[in-house]
Amino acid sequence: MNYAVIGDPISHSLSPIMHNANFKSLDMQDSYEALHVRKEDFHNIRNIIEDKHIVGFNVTIPHKESIIQYLDEIDDQSKAVGAVNTVKIVDNKWIGYNTDGIGYVSGLKQIYPDLANAYILILGAGGASKGIANELNKIVQPKLTIANRTMSRFESWDMNFNAISLDQAEQYLDEFDIIINTTSAGLDNNDDTVIKLDNLSSSTLVSDIIYIPYKTKLLKEAELKGNVIHNGLDMFINQGAESFKIWTGKQPNLKEMKNTVLSKLQGV
Repeated sequence: MNYAVIGDPISHSLSPIMHNANFKSLDMQDSYEALHVRKEDFHNIRNIIEDKHIVGFNVTIPHKESIIQYLDEIDDQSKAVGAVNTVKIVDNKWIGYNTDGIGYVSGLKQIYPDLANAYILILGAGGASKGIANELNKIVQPKLTIANRTMSRFESWDMNFNAISLDQAEQYLDEFDIIINTTSAGLDNNDDTVIKLDNLSSSTLVSDIIYIPYKTKLLKEAELKGNVIHNGLDMFINQGAESFKIWTGKQPNLKEMKNTVLSKLQGV
């Protein structure tokens, strides 16, 4: 069977090496490739996928929202988030799923087992933030707090949470057990940090959904303060594992998937 990830750009994606290592470890003859689908060509996505006889694919930036109009059906998580990152094709029927939220939360649980009682601050109001918040809301008892620079972004959110500004987040930082950055600050080694950590409690876990670089500036600053840090590698591995389960109904080799990606990331 043929699988793929689509995006624009896509050459940086580690999904092919991760999934192909998993297939090999399970003695499966399947293949997974990265497909560069430009925005201007996206209207032709059905033909692009069908020409390659692909039976399942992942969707990454900037196509997670635009893919929805080409799908026959989407799951509840995709409806809640308004984005799809996994598509399964069965009898020419395209079904969309979103595994980003569950992928992130699965990794976070390993680092912070008492997740149900945590006071959590999420930074950012994009698709990743919404997906993670939607999944955390199923588990966490205290109301989530989400901070963003532009408060109007929350107007379309049908979710129960506390909305605050980034300035307020900095002011009340010591009230949270977990802080999660879902913004692009720190991506590709840029020196941006979404908030200052002056009021950070020493017991707070600081997490970032970015995993390239392995430690963003935010995580480096938190680590220098002595805080436990957590990057987005587990989210990447687990969302891929969930996609694999959706496509095949089988259990993936998580250890092989993670070790393969870690080997690739050495020195990054």
